[in-house]
Amino acid sequence: MTIGDSVAWYEDDKLWEIMEPIMFTEARIAYTTDEVDSIKSLCKIQQDETILDLCCGIGRHSLEFARRGHRVVGVDRTELYLERARRSAEDEKLDIEFVLDDMRTFHRKNSFDVVLSMFTSFSYFEDHEEQILVLRNIYSSLRAGGRFILESMGKEVLARIFLRQSWSEWSHGFMLEEREAIENWSKMHNTWIFIERNGSINKWDVTHWIYSATEIKKMFEDVGFSDVKIYGGLDGREYDNEATRLVVIGTK
Repeated sequence: MTIGDSVAWYEDDKLWEIMEPIMFTEARIAYTTDEVDSIKSLCKIQQDETILDLCCGIGRHSLEFARRGHRVVGVDRTELYLERARRSAEDEKLDIEFVLDDMRTFHRKNSFDVVLSMFTSFSYFEDHEEQILVLRNIYSSLRAGGRFILESMGKEVLARIFLRQSWSEWSHGFMLEEREAIENWSKMHNTWIFIERNGSINKWDVTHWIYSATEIKKMFEDVGFSDVKIYGGLDGREYDNEATRLVVIGTK
């Protein structure tokens, strides 16, 4: 048995290796084109604008923006994912800069027109102030008039669909999940157990912050973003009782 708690869960490369085929399914990759269509529409992205894909993973959004002629930088802390992203870019002869770095340290002052944080890549860190540091880095990296779009699972949506336990089967094993809202619904504690086909068992305790629309809007405004807009999905729907995701856009 491998117990992945000797380091912070988000720094455990074994977790991200096992989660790769779960996170980046063929269906999710195929849907990237529609997501980029929606992002371009919501953020009013122009052809000459430069994109930062923060926590880019295997680069599915980076690649799609580059296919459309945008200058793109993708940043992630997981070398395994970046290697796959670089191979994809090379195969398609796309000019993308992929950077191995942590979102708490990466920033390039006044360098980007749009910053993306997709698929709940925000709110991992134990200290709330570290989330604020990430927002400050993003704000610094944007040019005047630049936009930051964050797509996540809002607290309100999560409370509506909450399941205490669930399990799923994948080609490489079985995933068991147990969830508990803690600290007055400010955080979610998850126990993830993955049983590989060869019988190996991997277990992680995953705790992350969960933010409401009002909370995240205030965080954006506190670091300087203006004209902060809230949506209930990338399709631009209202953030109401039928919202599927929490999408937030702030302008520098």
